[in-house]
Amino acid sequence: MSTVLGLDIGGTRSRARLCADGEVVAESEAPSASLVAVGPASARAALAELLAKLPLQPRHRLDAVCAGSAGCSVPATRQFLVRQLAPLTRSGTVVIVKDAMLVLPAAGLREGVALICGTGSVALGTYQGHEVQCGGWGYLLGDEGGGYWVVRAALRVLLGRRDRGVSLGELGERLLSAAGAPDVGALHERFYAQPQPRHWAGYAPLVLSSADPTAAEITADAAGALAGLAVSAAERLGAPARLPVVLAGGLLRHAGLACMVGTLIKEARPRCDIRTLAQQPVAGAVRLAQAAAGEPGG
Repeated sequence: MSTVLGLDIGGTRSRARLCADGEVVAESEAPSASLVAVGPASARAALAELLAKLPLQPRHRLDAVCAGSAGCSVPATRQFLVRQLAPLTRSGTVVIVKDAMLVLPAAGLREGVALICGTGSVALGTYQGHEVQCGGWGYLLGDEGGGYWVVRAALRVLLGRRDRGVSLGELGERLLSAAGAPDVGALHERFYAQPQPRHWAGYAPLVLSSADPTAAEITADAAGALAGLAVSAAERLGAPARLPVVLAGGLLRHAGLACMVGTLIKEARPRCDIRTLAQQPVAGAVRLAQAAAGEPGG
């Protein structure tokens, strides 16, 4: 058996899992080490923190490392991760994939559609050697239904209410209180001063759980966009009706949103096998590292 390391580097957090002979040895968490999300200096610091929390032995190097990273389509991201991780291995075996690609192996699947909704949103489908991606364009051009998108939609509602001189309602009270902002104007200014999605996506569950009638509309719009990504991916693959769709990501742990998304997918593909990811995506990174190391079942 072998010793492998799996990394899940999202736009907000990074997770690592060290395994030896198929058993989990240690795990760690740190801020995002995504070059695209946080920049080179913060990415290096976060990755160093993540690795420092693991019992890595310089004299006993790893058989393989797999990192699923946000922004890995940017060549600099791959170069950065290989440069930092290859020295930890015996032979330089480092697998770099999109963070979304960790979901299916984490669910024990080789084929299916992974629908991920956290800070952003994306659907990644794999069937008979073919791969498609729907969404995942980033917060400036897409990420519909993701955490940042949800909060931005809520702020747009509040700005409209302010301009019309009507009550901000329960949604306004909750969002201003959570953000520590005295009024909508201050929240508006802060949104532009700190536009990075990681500053705002964490408020999305508050919006989805609000009793404000507009919050229900935002939830429905988010669910429609997310279901559309999954259905589009399955259709582009020409996949059979039962091809699994795995729901993953922090925002799809919100029961109301996940239920609505599942219902909409079922309406479009009634025989679809819809699952919720039970493992952390980092488990998928471990499986891909095990496969790279030549482990059976990896």
